[in-house]
Amino acid sequence: MTYPFWYLAGLVLFWAVAPWCACVAMDLWRRKRRQLLARHYQWSWAYILLSVSLAWSTLFLFWPLVQAFVQSFTDFSLTSASATQWVGARNYRDTLTDPFWWHTLWVTLLFVLGTLPIGIMTSMFLAVQILKQPKPLQTFFKAALYLPGVISPVVSAAIMKWIFHSRDGFANALLHGVGLPAQNWFGDPNLAMPVLIVMSWLSANGVGVIVYAAAIGNIPKTYYEVARVDGAPAWRTFFSVTWPLVKPTTIFVAITGLIGGFQVFAPALLITGGGPLNTTYFLNYHIYHTFYYANEFGAASAMAVLLMAIVIAISIVNYRWLATDVEY
Repeated sequence: MTYPFWYLAGLVLFWAVAPWCACVAMDLWRRKRRQLLARHYQWSWAYILLSVSLAWSTLFLFWPLVQAFVQSFTDFSLTSASATQWVGARNYRDTLTDPFWWHTLWVTLLFVLGTLPIGIMTSMFLAVQILKQPKPLQTFFKAALYLPGVISPVVSAAIMKWIFHSRDGFANALLHGVGLPAQNWFGDPNLAMPVLIVMSWLSANGVGVIVYAAAIGNIPKTYYEVARVDGAPAWRTFFSVTWPLVKPTTIFVAITGLIGGFQVFAPALLITGGGPLNTTYFLNYHIYHTFYYANEFGAASAMAVLLMAIVIAISIVNYRWLATDVEY
């Protein structure tokens, strides 16, 4: 138990000293000696205060990422280090030529496409409506919409399973009340994914609403007054004033929603088990099964690296597409 403590302590010391020394050395190399005391005294305190967070991230985030990348080129074994063999790019080749991997990627992409655009539009619409209310009601609605995001995924899964239970669930009770037949929601290949997508619409808007409400609330009122004087209708005001000025927020919501969508895992593990007929077999769930059940640790690491590369590539494209006329 002492080794992780000393590793963490060493990393804290490294991050508190190394960046400051590097900056000082850079200024000395550039012969800017006059700026040393003025600039680096404040910077040194910033690095000291950030050192614990950076050390924690290094030990429990960056180092595992490096380990996963290295292990993706091996036939990794948890039982014996000597049994681990270097296989090169075989894990990547096997993954990219596996039709089921592409199926899980397609299933995950369908979930992202079904949840992200509606989530962005719903968050913005709710934020606009909330800002029309008095301040006390604004606080209440923000808290009420954010509350589902605080609930544990296990609790959310239990609620969803009760609502969409095939025999006596709440959804089937509503259908029975209007004279429609009951549905086997999570047992029907045509209904399982749409149900998960719809439930995401209803429960995953809290962060987006709060961020959009803050962004829209900071838009100067003079822009709306000018639009009102010019006789612009509400839809024109939205697309000419609100939408362009909240584009940086849209970038943030889109990229974080994209990352969250590709990381979807709990519904498959806790509700559908990847079924029916693998229609909800998400990519993260496939990585989980490959690692824990098939014991193919190198292949699972390769899948995780490929997933990270896909998310980074799509995020960059998303950023470039939305941020063409935005300056930070």
